[in-house]
This record gives sequence, C-alpha cells and structure tokens, in this order.
Amino acid sequence: MSPSDWNPENRRLNMSLDIKQPANMEVQSSWKYNDNHNQIDRQFQKLSLNIPLPNKETLSRHSFLGPNGFHGQWLGPSAEIKVQYPSNKDLAPAENSSLNQAEQYGPLAVKDGEPGGVGSAMDSVLSLDDGRWLHPAEESCTSLTSEANQDLFQFVGMKQPSPPPVIAQVQPEFTPIHPSKVADPRPGPAKSSQDGLPDSSSFQHLHVPVQMMEDFLRLALANTEKNLETCGVLAGSLKKRVFHITALIIPKQESTSDSCSTLNEEEIFEVQDKLSLFPLGWIHTHPTQTCFMSSVDLHTHYSYQIMLPEAIAIVMAPTDTSSPHGIFHLSDPGGVSIIRNCEQRGFHPHEEPSDGTPIYEHCSHVFMNPKIQFDVVDLR
Repeated sequence: MSPSDWNPENRRLNMSLDIKQPANMEVQSSWKYNDNHNQIDRQFQKLSLNIPLPNKETLSRHSFLGPNGFHGQWLGPSAEIKVQYPSNKDLAPAENSSLNQAEQYGPLAVKDGEPGGVGSAMDSVLSLDDGRWLHPAEESCTSLTSEANQDLFQFVGMKQPSPPPVIAQVQPEFTPIHPSKVADPRPGPAKSSQDGLPDSSSFQHLHVPVQMMEDFLRLALANTEKNLETCGVLAGSLKKRVFHITALIIPKQESTSDSCSTLNEEEIFEVQDKLSLFPLGWIHTHPTQTCFMSSVDLHTHYSYQIMLPEAIAIVMAPTDTSSPHGIFHLSDPGGVSIIRNCEQRGFHPHEEPSDGTPIYEHCSHVFMNPKIQFDVVDLR
C-alpha cells in the first residue's frame, strides 16, 4: 500500500466512487429487462391507483402534534364539536339504514372506468381542513375560553335511552289466616309426667328460686310505674341432671309499653362466661296487660328453646289479679314448628298447630325451690 492511500482526501474520493458504482450498475441492468417483464410492469401500472402523495402541509394538519410538530403548543379538542347520544326515538328504521349509509358515503364511491375518480376521492379525504390549524394557538385558546364562559351547560344535555321499568317487591306478602285457624293466645295446660319422674321422652327438671321473681319485680318497679316493660336473662348450671337457676342478669335495654329489647348483649355473655353459667330462659313484665305470651314473645323464646329444650319464659303481670305470673314454653313439636316456619315480624296471629295442641303451654318440668341461692347482676 502506497503512502498516498493513507491520505484522507484520497480515501474520501475512493469511498465516493465505491458508493456510486452500484447505482451505475443498477441503471445498466435495468436496460436488460425482456419483453415479459415490460408487459407485467404495464399491467401493474393499469391496476395501481394514482394516489397523490400528500405534501408537508397536509401531513402537518393531520398530525396529532399540530402543524409545528414537537416545537408547537398542543391544542385540546375544540368545544365546537358536540357529542349527542341517540335515543330510541332518534333511531331510524332498519329498512332506511342502508339508504342512509349510501348517502353518507356517496362522495367516496367510485365507478369503474372513471378517470381520476380515485384521485378525487383521496384528495377529499386528505384535504380535511377546518381552517383551525393555520390560526395561532393563542387565538384558539381565547375562543375556547370565551365559548365556555358564555354557556357552561350547553354540552351537558346528552340524550340517553331511559332504562325499562322494573317491578320490585317492596314487602313480602303473607296469606291471611282464617279466624277459625288462628291459635288461641292463651296458654295450654301443663303436661303431667308419670309418677312425677322424668322419662327419656320428657324434659329435665328445672328449679327456680322462690325469691327471684319478687326481686325482679322490685328491680322493674320504676319502669312498671311508667308503663314500660323490663326484661332479664335467667342463667344457671346443671347438677345431678337437674337445672338450677342461680343468676338473674338485667342487661341494658330499650322498652315500650308492649316490647323490650336488650342492648350490648356481649356484656351478658361475659357474665355467663365469668360465672361458668349458660342461659336457661328469660323473664319480663307486662305492666298493664294480662299474663300471656304475645307473638313477639313467642319468637323471642324460640331462640332460647332451640338451644335448650328446657328453657323457660317467665311473664310477670302485677295488675293481673287472677294470674300474676306464668312460666311457659313452646309446645314441642307443634308450637316449635309453627314459629320455625313463620317469617313475619311484629305482632301478628299464628296458625294453630296441625296436631291440635296449643302453640305454647305451661311448663310441667319446673319446680319452685326456696333453698337455691342466686345472684343479681344489674348491667343497666
């Protein structure tokens, strides 16, 4: 290699010559096409579309960056373009849909053999110019702000099809009970056991302290004078197959003249857990009514009796001279089945059991025991 080859000017000259050589060779080779190739070229020329190449101005108008590219200021969509959703009334019939589409796209349809038809159609597409790209960005922003200030709510009136009406069941319907089938609200008699001893099919005995009911009336006296009910929970234990009530728990509660509901029931569970007791029933007053169990009382006692069949409900009616107190439970299986299948709330009549027994009755497994010691826990 001679020293002149290392001269930079000579190397650039040689590279330029090398680059131009393939171009000359291509020009020479293009003259060597045969007649078949020329015929194919002419056929493709006939089939090709004479689509005009868009100039720089047209491309800038259709660019989402605007006419100035990255150096310009981006403009948001103009407020002049409104969107209105069609409603059911605005929709055209299906038979006219094809006609509307033909009218809409009519200018773009090109017949065979029309010279320049494709070119004119493409020119109309490529020349979609609303004149806004040629205005400065400041003028567009000013016009958009002024239109928004004139009418702030002109673009919110969009029509949308309303949903169809839906039939909703607001309150469940219950079939009224025929008066001849309504259960007697008075309790049934207590069932007697053979020889006074429980058998395999009867309840375990349950002993109630004699003084407990008197103490409960004393604690409920303030509410009784106001014609408000008072309720309490009876808790105890099992000793030698006999239940003993050893605690009277008075929870926080809300009362009316014919109802009473407990509050903060977790406090009741804490007392029972601390003293190792479990619920054996409940007690409540009827300040001015007779001694019976209402439909609400029956539903309340059902929750006790399904946990413990021996659970009892004591009703204290100080104004009922014929029966100042009563100890009841649901008849099993008649009364238990009626309450289990009842979905009504509040005061309502119940249908009498199918076996002919009363829906609730006096307890035959309860005994009053003056020797039992009990505790009173007032949580109010």
